[in-house]
Amino acid sequence: TRMALFYEFFAGGGMARAGLGEGWRCMFANDFDPKKTVSYAANWGAKDLVVGDVAELATAALPGIADLSSAFWPFWKLMRQLKEEGRVPRLVVLAALLR
Repeated sequence: TRMALFYEFFAGGGMARAGLGEGWRCMFANDFDPKKTVSYAANWGAKDLVVGDVAELATAALPGIADLSSAFWPFWKLMRQLKEEGRVPRLVVLAALLR
């Protein structure tokens, strides 16, 4: 049984990573907020963390083939491009805070 792989966009402190648990491996994390990325690095390390605007990312920054992605519009553009390259994740999870 292989470990499921995922990309974590708008990562913040890594709560999606925490919620998914040990059966999942994060291959890429991204956030633009320096305070949030310091928290992410403290929680999970900075090895797979890219600090910057998701709208500035290219598919070349996304390693391998993920089973799961989290987030939305600029990231959705990346997912469409991954599909064109034959590397689209099998699952995409989106979460929203509704007030």
